[in-house]
Amino acid sequence: MSLTHGVVMGTRLMATWMDHELRMARFAALDINDLRDGPSRASVRRGEREAVHPAGHLWSHALDAEPLALIEHQGNVVLALHPNALYLIDDEGRELQRTTLPEPEDSLGSNLTHLHSDDDGTVEVTLRDGSCHRVFFDGRPAEALGRAPTDQPVRSVAYGPQGKLLLTESHDAMWLEGDTVRMTARLSGPPGQVVWSTTHDGWLIAGWRERVLLSTSGFKRSDRDNVDVAVYCTETQVLIVDNDGTWSAFEA
Repeated sequence: MSLTHGVVMGTRLMATWMDHELRMARFAALDINDLRDGPSRASVRRGEREAVHPAGHLWSHALDAEPLALIEHQGNVVLALHPNALYLIDDEGRELQRTTLPEPEDSLGSNLTHLHSDDDGTVEVTLRDGSCHRVFFDGRPAEALGRAPTDQPVRSVAYGPQGKLLLTESHDAMWLEGDTVRMTARLSGPPGQVVWSTTHDGWLIAGWRERVLLSTSGFKRSDRDNVDVAVYCTETQVLIVDNDGTWSAFEA
């Protein structure tokens, strides 16, 4: 089964697994210092007792719906399940509170695009239609925060100290600071990862056969032969790993 979402809290990995063919989903915690090979797919299909949950789990729950997102939130995690359930859960897998996803603002749909933990103790939800909402776990209704200035479905969102970067399904990147659009760019395809770099004072985009930098000094782009997958930032440099497993320094 593929790991779909994960959060590391101390030495504990809290993650979800999903397999459409087997019609199985799991939410479990693993000790990252004691990771083990899981059971064979054949033993999972047979429903063998030791194979129905991740190997070496500290705790594990069967899910009856597809996991949509998982984030850390004030020492706990928030888990979203299809179609619109939100759960606040502690590191022992115990439910603390629950609520629902807000309604979309137009016909682009209510599909969840992103969850973000705010410093004020609330969770910010972005839906596919670009609408943003503040969600509470104390019984209050969700608060609408506005909608991104685009008629394209929003694919993902990245947050940084100078606003956020919205990525649409048509591969537009839109840098928003409050209600102000600071910069827009057209990407060649869906990026592998987007992170804010204090060194570059901008957004680093590990893209589809390209590397892009959107910074306060402008737009830079370089062509690549492979597809970048992820960004890893150290104190001295920024490294990119591509789809063939090669690491290289970020240069845009």
